[in-house]
Amino acid sequence: MARKPKSVTDIDKEIEALKAQRVAALDARAEQVGKIAAKAELTLLEISDAELLKEFQQIADRFRRKPAPASTAQS
Repeated sequence: MARKPKSVTDIDKEIEALKAQRVAALDARAEQVGKIAAKAELTLLEISDAELLKEFQQIADRFRRKPAPASTAQS
């Protein structure tokens, strides 16, 4: 038995549900990062938002870098 194709309305509803799930996931991750920052006592430092953002961006850049592929050639 062939499946009935989804309507545009059904697809739009799925997209909105996925967007809501994405927002919830990002909020949960932000809360987790905030808790880690508090454990590291970043909340006690006198540091501007701009400085803190710069440091977080540097951390993110460090983790975004892909490691160089390991050489498989044996000498």
